[in-house]
Amino acid sequence: MNKSLAKKLRNIVETLNHDYLTGVKYVIYITAKIIYESSTPDFSHIKSNLFSEYEFFDLRDADAEKKITDLLTSAVNKIDSKSFCPAELYEILLTPKEKKELGQVYTPYEIIDKMLDQAFELKAVNENIKILDPSCGGGYFLIKAFEKLRTSLEDTVDDRYIAENMLYGVDVDEFSVFLTKAGLFFASGSCGLSFNIHCFDFLTDSNNLCGFDIIVGNPPYVGHKNSSAQYRKELYEKYSEVFYDKADISYCFFKKGMDSLRDGGIISFITSRYFMEALYARGLRAYIKNNFSILSIFDFDGGRVFKGAMVSPAVVTLTNIGWNKKDFSYVKYNEGSLKESFIFPQEKLKDQGWIILRDEDDNLFNRIHYASNTYIKDVCTIKQGIITGLDKAFIVNDAAVEKYGIESALLKKWIKNSNISREYVKYNNLYLIYSNIIDNEQDYPNAIRYISAYRDRLQSRRECVRGFRKWYELQWGRVQSDFENPKIVFPYKSSGNNFYYDENEYFCSADVYLMNGFPQELSLEYLLKYLNSDIFEFYFKCGAKKVGNNTYEYYPNKLNYAKIFLPQENNQKNISDLGKINIEIFLKKVFNITEEEVKNIIYKYIYKG
Repeated sequence: MNKSLAKKLRNIVETLNHDYLTGVKYVIYITAKIIYESSTPDFSHIKSNLFSEYEFFDLRDADAEKKITDLLTSAVNKIDSKSFCPAELYEILLTPKEKKELGQVYTPYEIIDKMLDQAFELKAVNENIKILDPSCGGGYFLIKAFEKLRTSLEDTVDDRYIAENMLYGVDVDEFSVFLTKAGLFFASGSCGLSFNIHCFDFLTDSNNLCGFDIIVGNPPYVGHKNSSAQYRKELYEKYSEVFYDKADISYCFFKKGMDSLRDGGIISFITSRYFMEALYARGLRAYIKNNFSILSIFDFDGGRVFKGAMVSPAVVTLTNIGWNKKDFSYVKYNEGSLKESFIFPQEKLKDQGWIILRDEDDNLFNRIHYASNTYIKDVCTIKQGIITGLDKAFIVNDAAVEKYGIESALLKKWIKNSNISREYVKYNNLYLIYSNIIDNEQDYPNAIRYISAYRDRLQSRRECVRGFRKWYELQWGRVQSDFENPKIVFPYKSSGNNFYYDENEYFCSADVYLMNGFPQELSLEYLLKYLNSDIFEFYFKCGAKKVGNNTYEYYPNKLNYAKIFLPQENNQKNISDLGKINIEIFLKKVFNITEEEVKNIIYKYIYKG
């Protein structure tokens, strides 16, 4: 649909006396109905069951319907009903606000094409195969599957047979089901179709959907904060092998998908790539490794292919055929371009995290790992920075300090993720009002007066409502001495290793982590140079969670179980006194690393932006 027509339809939505989303659904419903009735003479005398089934989307607005009719009548010859996809119009009409609230993102056509082409190469296409999208959304996967099946089977079966007997879809959202049915309806050009598209929860509702040859789609990626406790409890009971604690709902689709496959069936999901490293995906990793043969993983390696979504995906293709779980194809993309491709043995995948590397990278990683003699968790404690609960109530600059006369005893130098590098902290003259040390409000009247401007919002915080915090206290103020004593600080998201030894008593935000609790015999100079070395950066990044094209997470669950090499105590200071270049020389000798390996492998992992 051309942009001009879509813009005019959006204007009609905005004139309706309803919330925007309800208006969008109405306009799409009426648009689809008019195109159906007007574009093909053979359709005009047949009342479609599809539109009578979903009449509850019709707002009965005669004026708006006339405007839509006039628009489409003038443009109807430009609209090919067989290529009209209601879901595409839905995407165009939704604003970024609605898309964010709904959490709905649609897979780009080029990825859908690749996924289906691969599935049809692996599974011979014939009139008996059954294909399921268990979270069908706008129906993109099923519509594209219909088109490919029609081409492959044009001499065997007709369009109606494909739509009614080979394609199945499920979604929890009624309008998504309508979009999928309407999309198939227009693609097939068949009237009175009996669809196998259902509105229920694939994961929890009792149903008899099973025996599928191909299960394909984009399962919803929903974290623990965005689902109800009751729903999660139900998933815990049904999918305990893969779903627990802070696991993502998408993990359950792998288990339910397995239960719904025929022997020799294939699952191809595009999902968040983070399951390969995430702490709470250990059960899913073990389940996939032990129950499936992995055929391929297309990893977008931190790149984002969904419009407006912050998640980096991977396409995972699996089969339940027992092919001895040998090797699978691993393809890595970088900013949309092929970065590398190689074969990896499934048996080498570890439940604690999938580290999938080329042979030469894998050999070097393992050489470092097994020659290292100490886990980071054994030489320090890693803690998160402070969560204020409302930054603008507690973070102030010099001007605010002077204007309100905020008591100096409460003011602590404040830094965030972006302030930290391995060489220095770029301090921006911000202060934290460390209100946790206030026992009596009368003792600090100026600070209380400043914070009081936000009292209503502060009181509504969960911890205050439950009586765990006073209204003026920080949400999670941590332990004051942890920040006032010397420590190593580092950003939790970074393009590279940025560990800094702080003796300036900086208080840190929640996007900063700190290390303390070091044993007396440990040379902090040695540890700091080690953590910032190119060799340790390569080693850590091999197994780190990549969340952007050049961004990694430095979370405790990964750092704690990273290994380092500690020489004898009396040698640590001598080594650290030699400086960065010489720590690299020392570590190359320890791990028997050649200059060629540094140039061709290690530097490949070091971001030089």
